[in-house]
Amino acid sequence: MSASISPPVEEQRRLRLKDRTIIPSAPYLLLSNLLDVGCDIPYLGPTICPQNGWRSLLSKEWVEFPHGKLSHSFDSSFHRYADRDVSYTDYIRWEKVNARNSGTIHDGEGLSATLHDYYNYAFNTNSTELGMLTNPMALCVLTALVLIIRLLKKVVLPKFSALGRRLGQSTHGPNWENENEERIVKFGEYVYRLCYHSAVSIYGLWYFHDKSWWNKSQGGTSNLWDMHPNHPVEPGMAWYYLVQSSYNVDALISLMELSFKVELVNPLAYSSALNFLEKEHVVDESQRKQEVLKMMVKGGCDQTLLWTPLFQIKWSPTVRGDFREMMAHHIVTNCLIFLSSYYRFTRIGSMIFMVHDLSDVPIDMSKLANFVKWKTTTIVCFVTMVLMWIVTRLVIFPFVICGSVLTESYQFLVVKGKMDPALHEAYFAFFYFLLGSLVLLHITWFIILLRIGWTLVSKGETHDYSEHKNGEKQKSS
Repeated sequence: MSASISPPVEEQRRLRLKDRTIIPSAPYLLLSNLLDVGCDIPYLGPTICPQNGWRSLLSKEWVEFPHGKLSHSFDSSFHRYADRDVSYTDYIRWEKVNARNSGTIHDGEGLSATLHDYYNYAFNTNSTELGMLTNPMALCVLTALVLIIRLLKKVVLPKFSALGRRLGQSTHGPNWENENEERIVKFGEYVYRLCYHSAVSIYGLWYFHDKSWWNKSQGGTSNLWDMHPNHPVEPGMAWYYLVQSSYNVDALISLMELSFKVELVNPLAYSSALNFLEKEHVVDESQRKQEVLKMMVKGGCDQTLLWTPLFQIKWSPTVRGDFREMMAHHIVTNCLIFLSSYYRFTRIGSMIFMVHDLSDVPIDMSKLANFVKWKTTTIVCFVTMVLMWIVTRLVIFPFVICGSVLTESYQFLVVKGKMDPALHEAYFAFFYFLLGSLVLLHITWFIILLRIGWTLVSKGETHDYSEHKNGEKQKSS
């Protein structure tokens, strides 16, 4: 790359700070950055990129700085000016230095001493590698937590479902469970969700109640960005993120388990059907396969999502009515969790967790009441849920949290901080898209809530349209 075409990255950053209008839009910045990173990969880059750089292949109007759409280069990470996360090795080294300075000896020998060191590192040390989910150590802990959650669910979900069965029988009679097995299964799932959301909400209220970013008199949301990326990640925040991320990863897996079922297909039957059609003079191979599919798919083609000669994937009877919205929500949420952790936006991530968890508690309660058809309890929980939804997801989330991202992040991260304006322009586009998607999903679900409320007022019936797209069959007790 010619120096006359593009100045050094630091000089580019200075010019971008001076005149923000020269920064290309996010897609061009992302493409430029992708090509720059690809050409810098050892061994691979030199073999696929020209010696003078990939920009030498393009016309001058595209690559001449500063107005060329692909002329800008920038560091896609801020870790060169961010404090390094404390590794376990760093912690042990500091403990030995502190012990030597105080005239004592750090005893690191033996199982008890090792466990003590691990405990202090994990629960009493700020800004460790556990605070960034993309670190290998954090990923190992995250994987372990997901496995623990799944094992715990195997134990408690049957017990919670049994509780739902007893409540339903006591209210509607002994024959109720025969027609409501699906409700019983979902009852157990929502009791588990209620326990989780209640627990993390209580912890969040206790841990974050005195944090400056929740207190307007102390600067409010400006503290989300001040000192970034070097504000400390306390152990309470690190474990809050680990637990929340493990729950959300498991929630995505559980949604797929509830929504799909996999059935094995007899490959011999498939082969026999092909031979039969060939004897029937159906010569075209693609036509034969289509005919075989019609012969072998059972229960209606509309229930089959994927069919192969070995297995088929179908919709499960327990699929949610708002499956598409929930799947989009879980994908967006998990992307936000890992991106916010990687870019050290854990403070704003914790706010997003809080507003969702607090509003999830009345949601879970109203669903549980509706599953066992306690009408009065359902109405009370429903009204509470709607009010909480409006306050947290339609006011605080879009106007306070997303508002801070839109209006304060550039000022604190770029103007007052060290972030390159190009990095902010390029990668904040992801955050804008993901946060905007959550706002749209919240509005979509609120419309579903209004539909539920209208049915309740006009017909006197409680239909959960998030579980059943066309409403529920009203069973007599």
